[in-house]
Amino acid sequence: MKTLRKLLLLAAFCLPGHPLRAQTPDILVSGFEAFGGRSENASWVLAQELAKAFPQDVRSLKVPVLWGAPLESINGVSPQPNVWIAFGEGTPEFQIEIVAHNLRGRYPDNHGMKPMTPEIVKDAEPELRQQARLDGLAEALTQAGFPTHVSENAGRYLCEEMLYSLLHAQKQHPEALKLVIFIHVPPLGQTVKLPASTRKVDAAWLQAFGKQLFASMRKLDLLPAAAH
Repeated sequence: MKTLRKLLLLAAFCLPGHPLRAQTPDILVSGFEAFGGRSENASWVLAQELAKAFPQDVRSLKVPVLWGAPLESINGVSPQPNVWIAFGEGTPEFQIEIVAHNLRGRYPDNHGMKPMTPEIVKDAEPELRQQARLDGLAEALTQAGFPTHVSENAGRYLCEEMLYSLLHAQKQHPEALKLVIFIHVPPLGQTVKLPASTRKVDAAWLQAFGKQLFASMRKLDLLPAAAH
């Protein structure tokens, strides 16, 4: 009888929606540490806001602004999530990046170091492209009040390195990383032009963007139903 009770309890734990099931997040959001003399990075603020808004479904990761750190950070995550949404800072509006080149720019990182090698991953493809169709996601976010477009120029800095590293890792582990997305966000304090007004970027607006991002991804069947 005791054995049967244990089996029934174990089966209940595996049912969708059970609180113990939610303890293993399926979604990871990442942002970068501050750089360029700023005290905060909007990408990391957004990642933290999402983790606070969806504590059962989302874990967050801060990535150093150092050459080589993106792939090291990705390889250091265990278990790998099914969905990895990476954010970076530095565009006038929200920008979904879909192309990454295996080529670094000659810019110094947060340690003042330029890249030791021109390639992000040695002997890998010169270019990787996002396989998911994300035009509909950009359109949905724009219609919801968050100006967003799809871009093929990620910038040759750590943001492009992060996207290339994610797409490379996805090719190496397709059974784990089902979807990876990189989104540039405007810096904190910047004014964003809206159709009928303007909006200054702050943590509250970034969280609102993050919630709308999840809602739009669910509607487009890009996000597991657990995040709500």
